Parts: sequence; C-alpha cells; structure tokens
Amino acid sequence: MKYFLILASTWFTGVLFSQSIVPFTLENNCIYIYCKVNNTDSVRFLFDTGANSSVINTESGKKLSLQIDGKSVNEGSNGSNEVPTSANNRISFGGIVKNQVPLMLIPFGTTDFDGVFGTNLMNKHLIEIDYNRRVMKFYEPGTSKIDLSSYDKLKIHFVDSYPAISCSIVVKGKTYKGLFGLDSGANDALTIASPYEKKNKFKEKTEQIATASFQGSDGSQYEMAIVLAPELNIGEKSFYAIPMNLSSASEGIDATEKMAGFFGNNFLKRFDIVLDLPNGYIYFKPNELLYSPF
Repeated sequence: MKYFLILASTWFTGVLFSQSIVPFTLENNCIYIYCKVNNTDSVRFLFDTGANSSVINTESGKKLSLQIDGKSVNEGSNGSNEVPTSANNRISFGGIVKNQVPLMLIPFGTTDFDGVFGTNLMNKHLIEIDYNRRVMKFYEPGTSKIDLSSYDKLKIHFVDSYPAISCSIVVKGKTYKGLFGLDSGANDALTIASPYEKKNKFKEKTEQIATASFQGSDGSQYEMAIVLAPELNIGEKSFYAIPMNLSSASEGIDATEKMAGFFGNNFLKRFDIVLDLPNGYIYFKPNELLYSPF
C-alpha cells in the first residue's frame, strides 16, 4: 500500500535491545504483526514498506480511543483524499517503544487488520525478515551479527522517501530499466506505473493473462490488466514469467513518473530480506517460497 503523510517532523524515542524479535503471520501474501498502541494491546498491523506513515483502520479506531487533532492528505494508489490524524501516540512491539508517533485514520472497509506499520517505524533499524521461520528481527544499525555472505546486496534509492531498487524488464529482446518501489503491503507481484506503461506499451508487447479489480486506500476502485513479464533482472539474478499489473491510473502513486513500478509482497516473500533503511541497502536471498505459485 502507498500512503504519504504531510506533518511537521517528529522525533521518536524508545528503548531497543540489541536484537528484538517480532513474530509475524503471512496471509494472502502480506505480513501481519501485533503491536501495543497506547494502552491497547494485540493491535494487528500490516507491515508495509510502501507506506511512509503509519495508519489506524477507522474500523478499529474506536477501541483505541485516539485523540484526533489534525487532518492530512492520504495519497493512495489511484487517488488521494483528506483524512483525520492523531499526533502523539505510543507504539510498542518486540521490546521496542516508539513515542510521539503520528497516525492517520483511513477507512479500509475491512476488519482484516487494525492498522498499517509504515516506514516511519522502520527507518531507524536494521530489519531481518525471515519468511521461512515467520519472524522479523530488529537491530540497531551497526550492531547486528547477521551473516550476509549468502545475500545479494542492492542500493536503495529513496524517491520522495519511498524505498526503491533499480532493475530491468526484458520484453522481446529489449531491456527496459527503471526504479521499482518496495511495497510489502501490496499482495500482488509487480505493478507497472501508468506513465511507464504508456511510454513502453507493455500491453501490446506481452501476453495478457487476466484482469483484476483493486481498491486503493483512498476508496477508489479500478481495474488493471495482468500480463506476463518475460524476464526480470534484479542485480545478478534473473526471473521469468512474472505476473505484472499494468496501471492506467491518472492520479495517485500508480501515476507517478518518478518510478517504473512497484514490487508487491507476492514477489518479495520469495526472498529472505535484510532491510537497512538507515544506510540505504537491501540484502536478499531466495527462500523456500521462491517457486511457489503466483
């Protein structure tokens, strides 16, 4: 999922042990963890690298007794809308405490999760995501003892604070390069932004296998053609026949001209990942989900 929050800068303070372990579940390709929000425990969050702010589902907001004290603009995949905000909250998870956390309230129209765990709660840590064991480990930067020798290392490019990596798609012998956002909150494999699709005409050059309906965080509903990307190159590795959604959005994040597209967690889950947002790197290696069906 993709959200942008316009607020004054806020300092986070907290207590972090050298290694904090947070178990998660993997459901419909998405990561869910439990946190404590203020005095309410067992609040279910969607772990979302595609959200630069954290969010509470309006359906769950009543039980959390949040103090609403502002408004902001939520920019979703296909549009934007104004939503209420709550500025000073405490989020606890795995022995870590974050204070003065701003939260947006968005009506997702589902009770599957209570909130969205955005990168404003991740960007001070080194995070190891182990899909085989279903655990995440949060480390202080520079203090981890992770053996990275078996991982591939890629530079993270921050596009208006959105983490992205450089990779390429090969169609009919031609290579198309670009920056692709990392969106663990999306349950698809790959979405191509509408300007990049319009420029390169992938729909005309690839095989369409389906049409899918989506709903953005702003409430808009839309359809996208799903085609097969013949070849995808990331670092030194190549992947084949990857389903990709072709966006036709005229506004919202999927209409950005700054990125070629976005990797969802149906692709990301196939790798164990070490996310180093403070230093701008991501490390990945294939796991047991690599050949699972899309």
